[in-house]
Amino acid sequence: MTLLRQLNGEESLIGSPPWWEKLALQNLPLITYLNDQFCSVLFLWRDPEGDENHSNTASVLLSVNSVTNHHSWEPKCLERVAGTDVWVGQLEISATWRGSYSFLPLTADQLPGRVKAAGNDSGESQRHWWIDVVQGQVHDPLNPLPVQFSGWGMSSSLHLPNAPIELGWSEWEKGQLRSIEQSQITLIDWQSQTLSNQRRCGVFSTSSGKAPLVVLLDGQKWGAKSGTLSVLQYLTDTKKIAPAHYLLLPSVDSQTRRKELSCHRPFWQALINELLPSVKKSLQAVDRGITEYVVAGQSLGGLSALYAGLYFADYFSKIISLSGSFWWPEQNRMRSPKESSEEYEALNQPPTNSLADLILKDHLEVAKLQLYQTVGLGEKDMCLYNDQTFQAIKEKGGLASYKKVSGGHDWLSWRSGLMNGLIYLIPGE
Repeated sequence: MTLLRQLNGEESLIGSPPWWEKLALQNLPLITYLNDQFCSVLFLWRDPEGDENHSNTASVLLSVNSVTNHHSWEPKCLERVAGTDVWVGQLEISATWRGSYSFLPLTADQLPGRVKAAGNDSGESQRHWWIDVVQGQVHDPLNPLPVQFSGWGMSSSLHLPNAPIELGWSEWEKGQLRSIEQSQITLIDWQSQTLSNQRRCGVFSTSSGKAPLVVLLDGQKWGAKSGTLSVLQYLTDTKKIAPAHYLLLPSVDSQTRRKELSCHRPFWQALINELLPSVKKSLQAVDRGITEYVVAGQSLGGLSALYAGLYFADYFSKIISLSGSFWWPEQNRMRSPKESSEEYEALNQPPTNSLADLILKDHLEVAKLQLYQTVGLGEKDMCLYNDQTFQAIKEKGGLASYKKVSGGHDWLSWRSGLMNGLIYLIPGE
């Protein structure tokens, strides 16, 4: 309460309309330095239903990507200021951190203790509970930065003071970049006989002639709404990235995505034989052509991108892999979070038949590979698998740049990684 009073006036005014109006003029969440390494971050959420006598909200989970423990029955929660619509919480986070966060209001029947008592204490039960409640996540309306659209819904951005500068993205967040119109994106309907599915792809160009084609996996996430195309245009105009064509290749659905991006040869064969000819035809219609290919992906897409660079090296030699799921083919790894930390820290060798394992056994060549790879420091055992993959490529003579970023398994980290990867692989003048 003392902190809230210092933040914005007398204790008797906390939660009043004037108090909230004054608060909205500040940059929230409130960030203060604790020392050179850590900051204190104060989060506030206004209950739209009012105080505890009028609201159905029994608790509010604070979900900070890769900081909040999503595998716990007791994750970090905000606390209600009694008699008000104010929910408040505080965390200590690395001063270099960049990530997304959201609030998860819970009703009484969604409280973890009640759900746990009605079922069991298994990790699978906890996982199902989390997946259920995260559907109701909300962004922070007091945060002035543009809303992020993650896999679960809307979230907000958290940039700690010592986080690296994001080329282009800071300008976009300030509204300084021009929007990309839908008319600037050429649509291609890909009906795949090989994959027995269809999807609508987009092609966006920052070049008026022959240029590299960058294949963006999960392309629906990188569209105009995300700001990505505006940033790509800006970084091209400022000669940070060479002019290029961008293929926005969307996922069909989550189940199809898991299949196609899990080192699935038919997916890449179909892309080469069915989709790329349509893309070439579309570009040639306006006197544009393709000089080389780049593939960029995140999570399973980061795995699949490297797979393409290894198995189809004549096409895709330049690869951007962000938080690559290099635990594959250990399909059960994501199902056993409680055991993973100790078990996988002790794992000295990559999983059998993983890409790293096949590289080390000389079943795959890396001679043509140019790789830009990142992983978030908050991704725990994902760091180990990415370490192993990079070391295998380096040991066998592949060309790779590998960075660990102060962030998590998060689109906010991946957007920086994408731009930095393009600057590395197809730099401007």
